[in-house]
Amino acid sequence: MPADTNLKLPTRRYSIGFGVAWEAHKYFKWWFAVIIVLAMVTPPAVFQFSSTEIEVSAWEFAAYSGKIFSAIVAGTFLYTMFPNALAQGLTRREFATSMGLFGPVWSLILGALALAGFILEHLWYGLFDWNQAIQRGDRDLALDSLGAVLTHGVTYPLSYLLFFAGGALIGAACYRWDGGWLILVPVAPVVFSLDFALTRADPWGPGWFRWLTGLSGDASSPVAAAAMVVVIAALAWIGRAILLETPVRAKKA
Repeated sequence: MPADTNLKLPTRRYSIGFGVAWEAHKYFKWWFAVIIVLAMVTPPAVFQFSSTEIEVSAWEFAAYSGKIFSAIVAGTFLYTMFPNALAQGLTRREFATSMGLFGPVWSLILGALALAGFILEHLWYGLFDWNQAIQRGDRDLALDSLGAVLTHGVTYPLSYLLFFAGGALIGAACYRWDGGWLILVPVAPVVFSLDFALTRADPWGPGWFRWLTGLSGDASSPVAAAAMVVVIAALAWIGRAILLETPVRAKKA
């Protein structure tokens, strides 16, 4: 967290937002380090012991899991920090603003890490003359050049922010209402469908979920990205509105 001297009343909401994002990355740094090592070590190990030709990106699985992780971080951080922040004298508006900064900073840093991982893996695979590709059902997205790697990797910051905004809204709703988790029902299909459209991934899950999330499959990448920005703004606005009118629950005896 930022030093107390930086928590001046007019700017403390910004200091807290940037500070929480930085501290969150510091807290999870060893998690990230382990994931990076596993993603780089697993393909050579598989090849060494099974002689199986490596044709898919191992880093893709790690980078994709970061999307779900971003939603979990947003929801749990908001749910647990909100009452504590108000107890420490922060206003609801200040807390909402700090979360609004936390999300983009978290997503940019994690997105830069994802992009760097794809570039490192591309160079690593090149040493072994392996194919770096993203599985897409019956077809693969070949990352056969640095340009293709960059084109795929630059989508991650926006995807992370989309999942973060969705997770934050779910966290706010869960704190506000006992059945607030039900907001997951409309939020999840929207978030996943836009992510699938942007990354050209094949929908997965139950039949009804694949149908819902596959509706945006024909959208072009620029259209999907623009729709993501609009949805992120909408999720953030709804989450902020919930926070601003949420009472602090009294502790049970």
